[in-house]
Amino acid sequence: MTFKSKIDLSFSIMMIICIAVIALAGAFAFFLGASASFSTIILLLIVIIPIILLLILMTFNTRYTFHDDYLHAKSVIFGSKIPYRDIFKVHPTSNFISGYRMMTSKDGIEIHSRSIAFGSLRISPENKSLFIEELKKRAHHADYQDI
Repeated sequence: MTFKSKIDLSFSIMMIICIAVIALAGAFAFFLGASASFSTIILLLIVIIPIILLLILMTFNTRYTFHDDYLHAKSVIFGSKIPYRDIFKVHPTSNFISGYRMMTSKDGIEIHSRSIAFGSLRISPENKSLFIEELKKRAHHADYQDI
């Protein structure tokens, strides 16, 4: 069973601002009045377009998939396989700025596991209640706080 990441307005605004800042930083040389060389334009396009595409893909391509033995949280280049046996606590979270996260909404959950690099992963599945129901079936031993 696979769940897409929920995307809320505040995260969308933050991504638009990030993309605009990156695009403006790349176009800054053209606003100085000096004509840019062809190699400068190509270099800027080679650097800036992939960064913007990566941000867009990471926003719209985050998935959480339940497998037989583990939960797979995957975004374009980042991913975590979390064995159900290692999950020991799950609770709601609204902090989508800091920490190890694959969430695009303030309405998320934090999964604590012994197999995650920083001890916990923040995610924001679209159908949160159905996701938690499925997680409880597979990691029934975990402590589900305020859920």
